[in-house]
Amino acid sequence: MTQIYAHRGASRVLKENTLEAFKHAETLGAGWVELDVWLSKDSILTVHHNLIVETGDNIIESGYSSFPDDVPTLLDVVASTDNVGINVEVKTRNNLMVDVPTRRLIDELAQLLEDVGESREFLVSSFNFPCLTYFREKSPDRPVGFLVWELDDDWESLIAKVADSDFQAIHPANGIVSRDFVAACKKRNLDVNAWTVNDEDRMEELLGFGVDGIITDVPDVALEIVKGRGR
Repeated sequence: MTQIYAHRGASRVLKENTLEAFKHAETLGAGWVELDVWLSKDSILTVHHNLIVETGDNIIESGYSSFPDDVPTLLDVVASTDNVGINVEVKTRNNLMVDVPTRRLIDELAQLLEDVGESREFLVSSFNFPCLTYFREKSPDRPVGFLVWELDDDWESLIAKVADSDFQAIHPANGIVSRDFVAACKKRNLDVNAWTVNDEDRMEELLGFGVDGIITDVPDVALEIVKGRGR
């Protein structure tokens, strides 16, 4: 069955990347929530999309206690939800390298996932391929998805690279997903989780292509469409 990922929680109706948005997404019936993670200066896995929080603090350069009260930690999200899967998007300043902050983030994330154990499903994604490769070394059993913003003409080589790196999924931007792309991923046993899909007609089309997951701001809408198709 196609999985529905609530993008930053139920972010159309509640503030994104907050405990309320994640809990509401789970209440709606989403199987997964998607969230963004940085590592604070004092090594706290901090859930926030941008590097700079509303107070103007740089997450990497500041302690967690200086952030607004509605900025949760990843452990807060785990503790405040029940069974929903968690897609952790690792945020980095440079998507072409693993710098010291990114290495520290991956080390902390791998340890947290080990501590949580098999009681929860996690999927780790990023636009930073080297970062995911490092995570795969640290955590060989957790699924990994590579985020893709655009494709060039040789996208089959990208699919091969992802599969050969022992990643489990590709997360392509909604607009670049085609039937041929999904079929090529399937041949390499890669899941396709498309983002960010809020248009109902496009959801129907992607389901017809056979995507494995839809990442959306409106999980309730997506769930109804999946239910209606019996997929």
